[in-house]
Amino acid sequence: QRHAAAQTVSGVRGDAVVSWQGLLLGHLQQYRRYPRQAERLRQQGVAYVRFAVDRQGNASNVRIGRSSGHLLLDEETLATVQRGSPLPAPPDEVPGNPVEVMVPVEFFLHRQ
Repeated sequence: QRHAAAQTVSGVRGDAVVSWQGLLLGHLQQYRRYPRQAERLRQQGVAYVRFAVDRQGNASNVRIGRSSGHLLLDEETLATVQRGSPLPAPPDEVPGNPVEVMVPVEFFLHRQ
């Protein structure tokens, strides 16, 4: 007997999902802060954060899906989701309540 993993929207590519994920990424970007210590250490990377979003936009079960390789950046990724909650609520076309998502949070120093 096989057990299926919880469904996420990462494999679903409807227009509503794509639009909502774009809104979600834009929303989180407003709350992302580059940790000063990470800047000083010239740490860069992308952390993928997994979480559930209910129909009111509340985030829960926030965790790192894939590490950036830097603890400071991973911690800031989790804090970004907490600061940004409530998030844009999933549209009716996206199944599930809550909806599981995994999104990237990027940290790159400006290239000169």
